[in-house]
Amino acid sequence: MNRLYLIRHGETEWNKEKRFQGWTDIPLSPEGEAQAKKLGKRFEQISVDEIYVSPLRRAVQTAQCVADATGLSLQYNENFKEINFGAWEGMTAKEIAASYGPAFTEFIAHPEEGTFPGEISFDHVTERIQRGLAEVLEGKDGKNIVIVSHGGIVRLMIRYLMGFTGEWYNKTWIDNTSISLVEVRPDRGNLLRVLNDFSHLNDGVL
Repeated sequence: MNRLYLIRHGETEWNKEKRFQGWTDIPLSPEGEAQAKKLGKRFEQISVDEIYVSPLRRAVQTAQCVADATGLSLQYNENFKEINFGAWEGMTAKEIAASYGPAFTEFIAHPEEGTFPGEISFDHVTERIQRGLAEVLEGKDGKNIVIVSHGGIVRLMIRYLMGFTGEWYNKTWIDNTSISLVEVRPDRGNLLRVLNDFSHLNDGVL
């Protein structure tokens, strides 16, 4: 069994403005930097063997706080970058709806089935997530592994790992610097132990 700690990066200014970020390389906001430090403090009490991270700055800045707390180095993996939203990036939902109309409305209502600029579909995104996880888990057993990524990717990663079907994506949320924990158990089936725990931001209160 391996334990995967799946973490979303800290807040950015585009998060505050509710802009689609995707592959656009936005750094953490001052609040996001403070969130990442609190996350790092929490990992002073958690045993970790490896840290993998999306190469986008907001993820790297967040992961570095975990690295500082654990004494581990960061391992970059392109497969854990956020969903590529192409021409939608930098725009708010209202702006995208005004420009793309029904195509955007359908995607928001049924994202598992909808299409979008950039990576086109969640199926394409999940294929690279699968590649990234295979690289991380190959030949390992009994490891505690941190993956610092992005909100959309963490949701799709959990969906893939747990074999969830249907419109699960819209039925959950991943907050900035939240921790989700999946036990990868090849012989018994994977187990979702924790989902979206951000209690380190609120003095231990969810």
